[in-house]
Order: sequence, then structure tokens, then C-alpha cells
Amino acid sequence: MARLTVEQRREAAIDAAMRVIARDGVEAATTRRIALEAQVGQSSLFYAFASRDDLLAAVVETGIAQELAGMGEWLREASAMFTTSQMNIADVARAAFDSFMHDLIENRDREYALVELALYARRTEGLEHLAESLYRGYNELVSGLLVVAAETTGVTWTLPAEELATIVVAMTDGMTLSYLSTGDREAVRRIADGGVQLLLGYVAQ
Repeated sequence: MARLTVEQRREAAIDAAMRVIARDGVEAATTRRIALEAQVGQSSLFYAFASRDDLLAAVVETGIAQELAGMGEWLREASAMFTTSQMNIADVARAAFDSFMHDLIENRDREYALVELALYARRTEGLEHLAESLYRGYNELVSGLLVVAAETTGVTWTLPAEELATIVVAMTDGMTLSYLSTGDREAVRRIADGGVQLLLGYVAQ
């Protein structure tokens, strides 16, 4: 096998860790299992990460970055639509939930891994910051989207964006757990429909 750069080792380890966690849980994601999944020597992992905890933190950071990238792509597409159409806040909310649902379905393993990791981190002393980092990232992402949606459509939210974001994240959590547990896309669609209606209830009249 060709010699990998440190960055390539990092990427291979993160991808492998996500697959192991999604399939078998965080407890099973030992450095040995991750190295086997990545098809590298176990010692190779420590060229890129000082410890398993550092690797798990990188998995969280990567997962958040991937979700940010996905939503950023939606924002770019939406901005182009805003210039050529008259999308109202209901249209924007629907597009946002649809984008989230598409990303959830396309990246099921990543979402499995992040859910597993968040729960594991909360019950493991010294790793609590990983779960806090994950949800801080979610809330900041959604808060930013809410601000952009309001500015673009000319509406005002009845709650500050950072407070409303926690409610929206609860809805997307519901979509995520429903899909990961059942694989039922129609159920996820119904939750998304409810999320849109809930969000519209926070538009100032």
C-alpha cells in the first residue's frame, strides 16, 4: 500500500471510525477495529491522532462540517432562487426541511455515528464536551439559517433566532431518530410537514 500523508491518514481514520460507530456503536470503535476498517496498521493512527479521544472529537467536527457544507449548498441554491422568484417563508421552511431530509437519507451512517457518539460522550467522564460541541454546532447552524430566512423573506420571528433554533433542532432530531429507527421516509415527511407548520407559528403577524 502506498505511503499515506498525515492528512490522508486522518481522513481514512475518521471515515473508518464513522463506519464502525454506525455499525457497532462507540464502545466497539477501538483503535484496533478502526485500523482494521481503514486497512492501516494500528500504530499508523497515532501519526495523525494523539489518542482515541482526539479521533472521536475529529469525527464530531467532521460530521458537523459535512452538515454545514450540505446546508451551505442549499443556501447558495436558495439565494439564486430568491433572485428569480417570490419565495415566502413557508417555501423557505419547506425547502430547508426537505434539504435536511435528503441529507439524512443520503448520509445515514454519518447520522448513526453522530447520535451514537453524542450519547456515549454524555455518559463518559471527560468526553462531555463532544456532545456539547455537536449541539452547539447544530444550534449555530440553524440559528444562522433562521436569520437568513427572515431577512430574505421579510418576516420577523417572535423568538430570538438562537432560541428558536433549539426548537427546530428538536424537530430535526425527531426526523433523524425516526428514520434511523424505522427507515420510514413517509414518517419523516410527516414530521417535516409538522416542522414547517410549527415554524410558521413563530412568525410575527
